[in-house]
Amino acid sequence: MRNTATLLNQRRRGLQPAAAISALLLIALALTGCVSGQSSGSSASASGPQPGGAAHLTVLSQLGDNPALQPVLNRLNAAYMKAHPKTTVTIQYLTLDELTKTVPSTLASGSGPDVIDYDANESTIGSLAKAHLVVPLDSYAQSYGWDSKLTPSTVSRLTYDGHLYGVGRSSEGVGLFYNADLFHRLGIAPPTTYAALITAAQQLKAHGVIPFAFGDKDQWPSSHLVGAAIHSIVPLSTVRNVETLAGTGTWTDPAIVSAIATAVSWVKDGYVTPNFNGVSFAQAEGQFYTGKAGMFIEGTGVVPDLEANMPHTDVRFLPFPMKDPSAKQQMEGGLGGAWAITSTSKAPAVAADWINFVHFSPEAQQAWLAAGVLPTTSMSSTPSGLSLLVKDSLKVTQTAQADSGVGYWTGYASSPLVTDAWNSGAQLVLSGQQSPASFAKSLQDALDQARSGSK
Repeated sequence: MRNTATLLNQRRRGLQPAAAISALLLIALALTGCVSGQSSGSSASASGPQPGGAAHLTVLSQLGDNPALQPVLNRLNAAYMKAHPKTTVTIQYLTLDELTKTVPSTLASGSGPDVIDYDANESTIGSLAKAHLVVPLDSYAQSYGWDSKLTPSTVSRLTYDGHLYGVGRSSEGVGLFYNADLFHRLGIAPPTTYAALITAAQQLKAHGVIPFAFGDKDQWPSSHLVGAAIHSIVPLSTVRNVETLAGTGTWTDPAIVSAIATAVSWVKDGYVTPNFNGVSFAQAEGQFYTGKAGMFIEGTGVVPDLEANMPHTDVRFLPFPMKDPSAKQQMEGGLGGAWAITSTSKAPAVAADWINFVHFSPEAQQAWLAAGVLPTTSMSSTPSGLSLLVKDSLKVTQTAQADSGVGYWTGYASSPLVTDAWNSGAQLVLSGQQSPASFAKSLQDALDQARSGSK
């Protein structure tokens, strides 16, 4: 049974070590002047083929991490080419790891695709924008109305130096999946509050069921487990001030250290998969599929896989409950990827038109949502015909956005340096080999270095 969700999440997590990314971007910055002459302060050129004219586009998509969604993009691409018979669009499916290893140096050399589906963080697409390897989309956003269709959060996450550089492909948030059939069979109440969550964990453990499916062999899953704890305790204003290079917050903030300790307590109390550092994400997700685990702290990006692998099980999705029941709901999350036009594209206007069709057209929005991909556009009502799990995911994410909001991918948003510190330390702190305070200090040391280097 192929696990596409594993790869889906690795597109955010399988990034290169900081030193490798830094080297690639240094090359990119050095060669920027011979690429296209685009500056970060100008909108993309209107020269070249126009929509409907003869053109060939090459698109690099990170849906190599999620084969289940490739047919959706293939159908939309075929529809676009049918409507524009003079235009051909070739899509290459890669993993995000493959993209991040090749795109910066390829674009800096003056060659490359027209469109990329890249990771939507300051440490990734923000770095390409700084190196002028992707072009500003302001003129296209105004022409097609993207700036009014996209949620303000989506626009802000992809705006650097006052310019929009990407179109967020999907909204994602980390919450709590639980096996409602298993809960009902064991007489366990739904984990709608933090107290009920802990009670459910205790009851599942007593019945010989793993409370939280969790495997951290791949390193990044710790950011969702600990990130859920952080976002259930720490005010989002504090989180945002830590997860950006321009912020002044610190990982050593007492509230963050306390949240890390809370996640460690779940491990100490036996609520997660045993020997989790040797268990892959795929294996942990399989425990949830088969009912060996009753709950799964994960992002909405796994919804398509849960529906495919648990078609006859009532799986529900809840916001990870706030530890303080009086606090407004918030959640860890962000964007599942973003469409960007490269500085090497010879047909940027056609590329923008293609993005507009495969993301904003009515048929595209319906197709993506039916597949379990949450929209980055504002929605006034929930479309009919959606599965219960997709409805849950949409409702939870929209509720969080309406309350305190959606934060960031914990430890992965600001800089590869912080990501490296997270990957090297999270396994240690969760297994009790390092204290929460020491782990937080290592993250802050990395953040200080990154902030210093960004000035």
